[in-house]
Amino acid sequence: MITLIQFPWSPFCITLRRILARHKIPHRVRNISPDADRGVVIRATKGRGYSVPCIVDGKRAVVDLTPFGQEVARYVDRKYRLGLFPRDREGVQLILAQYIENQLEDVGFRVNDSYVVPTMPLVERVMLIRYKERKFGKGCIAHWTRHRAKLSQHFGELLKPMDNLLASSPFLLGDKPLFVDYDLYGIVENFLFNGKTKLPSLKNLRRWHRAM
Repeated sequence: MITLIQFPWSPFCITLRRILARHKIPHRVRNISPDADRGVVIRATKGRGYSVPCIVDGKRAVVDLTPFGQEVARYVDRKYRLGLFPRDREGVQLILAQYIENQLEDVGFRVNDSYVVPTMPLVERVMLIRYKERKFGKGCIAHWTRHRAKLSQHFGELLKPMDNLLASSPFLLGDKPLFVDYDLYGIVENFLFNGKTKLPSLKNLRRWHRAM
């Protein structure tokens, strides 16, 4: 049985979690905290990686090491023959993934962080705020909190191209979900993780979300 090492709110961990659950793949989930538990991943990968999601399969551990490489998802896809990366969809999936993981994720996580980070235990909260401020600037969480409504509106605008795609098919690229569907699902569920945000009123997207 494989083990998924994760942060519960991470969009990319949510993506992997949904792939495993939807395909009924036996697995365990190990939650770690971002302040002190990176060593779990570092030891599992023998120093090759430190990010989540991390899949541990026997003596082998897999993490994403390259931008848009999706190494973890591809490992699960190959092992269980899920068909999430058909060869004739490689190009369009890469283009969609870049939009999903850049533009959409960059806005969605800021909204969720503005709700979730302040509720974390003290040490975890302080360490995560320090990490975020080194990356995005001092006071970034407070800034995202003040502009939460505008960020949420922008997230909805960025979802409209996805809604347009879904007007002509049940899933983004056809009649069954491919990797990009799970990729988008992870970003959407991260935006909703806090329990205070809602999906925008996009009919096709909402229908897709129920199906996913």
